[in-house]
Amino acid sequence: MTIGAPGAGRFVLLLLPALAVHLPSAARAAGDPAPSERAEITVVAAAAPCAPRLREVIADQLADLTADLVWTCRDRLDPEDQFRGERGRRSLRVWIDLRLGAEARLTLERADRFVVRRIALTNGLDELGREQIGQIVRFAALAVRAGDAETLTRTEARSAVAEWSGPPRTQGETAVVRSEAAAARAPQPRVDIGAIWSVAAFSREIPLVHELALGAAVGRAGSPVAGWLEAGYRLPARYHAQPIGVELSAAALRVGLTVGPRATRFVSFGLSAGIGVERSSFAPLGAAASVEPAPADAFWSATARLALSIALRVTAHLTVGARLAGDFVAADVHYDLRDAGGVARRVVTPFRLAPGLGLGLIWRL
Repeated sequence: MTIGAPGAGRFVLLLLPALAVHLPSAARAAGDPAPSERAEITVVAAAAPCAPRLREVIADQLADLTADLVWTCRDRLDPEDQFRGERGRRSLRVWIDLRLGAEARLTLERADRFVVRRIALTNGLDELGREQIGQIVRFAALAVRAGDAETLTRTEARSAVAEWSGPPRTQGETAVVRSEAAAARAPQPRVDIGAIWSVAAFSREIPLVHELALGAAVGRAGSPVAGWLEAGYRLPARYHAQPIGVELSAAALRVGLTVGPRATRFVSFGLSAGIGVERSSFAPLGAAASVEPAPADAFWSATARLALSIALRVTAHLTVGARLAGDFVAADVHYDLRDAGGVARRVVTPFRLAPGLGLGLIWRL
């Protein structure tokens, strides 16, 4: 090394890290072979190439300690990687983190003895910075080889590294974080499924009918609007009359939208509207001998619904709800008895607009 007027300042500066701790020195006589102990060195840099000039400097600094250098380059580092591995191993392991730019972070370990350092790089990884890192790696290697008292245990080193603030993320890590943040900000879907029992007015002859239904509602969390789908079965209802009666049942499929104010912690309200189709089935009952009953049959009709609902939250997932609904049937449906002269007499005439009350249990997925 040539020490002129510019070099003198560099020489003094490069010796300062060695004075920070009392590290042993070692020299190798000219012509003596370098020890065969392996050194595994990991360089963590934000971008390629992986600091080739720094690697040359470190190889030169360790030339009298080992000739078996194994290099690894990474763009990120899990701090715990530095403390994993077989305990008591005699090979030298070095991690140099260059991602901060203005600072290099060094962790060096051998036989469960550690040296950790933060090295200020005033002008980044220039020639002076590379020499500084190389010399500190050398002196730290000598310290752990000698088991110097200034070295740290695994627990002490882990605690020291844990106090360091995190380095800036790589472009890949930043993209992942941005993606995760965008996903967190994106509205999450809200899915409810439930079972509903309802009772509704039907006709003067059959005052009330009962329906069991399964439903689902899908919306965005925090949104006042949700779409819903419901499949229901109206339980068979019978009307006994002379000279003939009738049994009626129906299956329905409905779809619609619900809107409501923002829900509170325990209660929410909604106004829903929808349309659907209904398949009604009928079968004559108890026909007198003088009556020729028509065969059992079924037919389709269009329906519409308007409902007001309230829901009380029991747990984070379970809700108990009630609704007041009005169902409108588009077709004029009636069940008739015709005499021999063809004159019709209505046996059952369902309401075209039928109010109903429903109770349900809803589970939020």
